[in-house]
Amino acid sequence: MRPNGSHPEETDDRAHGWGRVTSMARWLARRRQTAGLRPRVSVVMPVYNAESTLAECLTRLCNSTFGDFEIVLVDDGSTDQTRAIASNFPVRIVPTGGRVGPAMGRNIGAREATGDIIFFIDSDVMVRQDTLSCLVERFERDDVEGVVGVQAADMRHRDLASQYKNLWMRWTYVRQTGDVPLFYTTAAGIRRDAFLRAGGFDEGYATPSLEDTAFGQKLARLGIRVRVEPALEVEHVKRYSLMGLLRTDYARAVSLARMKLRQPAELGHNNTSIPGSYMVSVPLAALAVVVGLAGALLRIPVLEVAGLLGLAGTVVCNREFLGAIRASEGWRRTVASVPLLWLELLVVGAGTGIGILTYAVGRRY
Repeated sequence: MRPNGSHPEETDDRAHGWGRVTSMARWLARRRQTAGLRPRVSVVMPVYNAESTLAECLTRLCNSTFGDFEIVLVDDGSTDQTRAIASNFPVRIVPTGGRVGPAMGRNIGAREATGDIIFFIDSDVMVRQDTLSCLVERFERDDVEGVVGVQAADMRHRDLASQYKNLWMRWTYVRQTGDVPLFYTTAAGIRRDAFLRAGGFDEGYATPSLEDTAFGQKLARLGIRVRVEPALEVEHVKRYSLMGLLRTDYARAVSLARMKLRQPAELGHNNTSIPGSYMVSVPLAALAVVVGLAGALLRIPVLEVAGLLGLAGTVVCNREFLGAIRASEGWRRTVASVPLLWLELLVVGAGTGIGILTYAVGRRY
């Protein structure tokens, strides 16, 4: 058994493949059984060249215990077998007419949706049979207008970079309580009238970036209540190489710096999922490396010690996240994550600096 409680030999239904479509008759029967006074769900999914995961994603959706939903698949100019795969499922395919990016794609899908609740997911996200039921029940419990799901701790990619990123995305959301200025489109639902009232995603984001973060902040400014629901767990089937993870974090840091500068009134507020302790550790890591290298080059032991203490300080700042890794994956993976944390902090610091500099010369996104 792994530290996270899963068994390596467990494969659920993945071992059986995903080429077989759930019977249309069974799918429609479930819809009739659960239809009625309960809110209807529109699953909106922007896709681009998603052939590697789309069949499994749609199969899992169609096996949902909650039946009164539609799937609006927004095809953003795919050139692989995405549309052919989607045509085997009870989905509505909406073409964008060219590459427009996920922000505009989600807006297009939301305008086509007919449900009371819009549930955004990506094509590499695997829901559970009760995911849609859990979503609807959360909306029925109180007057929230948005619900954000979380990534499951267990995932099929077991390499360090993939697990590190997956657990980071899980931990930064699970720790949230109360109303949040967040909207994480790996799995997030919103009442359709609230989405339309907010005006949708900022289409200035032409590529996948922080469009969902910016949307969550806009919802908060409008007084639209959003909460994180830890029970709404999904698996995000995303493999990261080391360079892929660092490129992603660099690009997000650049975008985050520009986004904060576009909203100067909010510069003093942490309205992201990133904890303040992590933000403090970014400049601390850079300073520690500079001081430590200077000490080594100049042969000044006190500077070398100061650099090491600075790096130790970044571990202290991020001890809760490292504790989440230990609880899920054990001590070996935790120790291996520390050098990755240091490297990531340096890359994020560089991205933040570039974001500020490029904003100053006119780059707003």
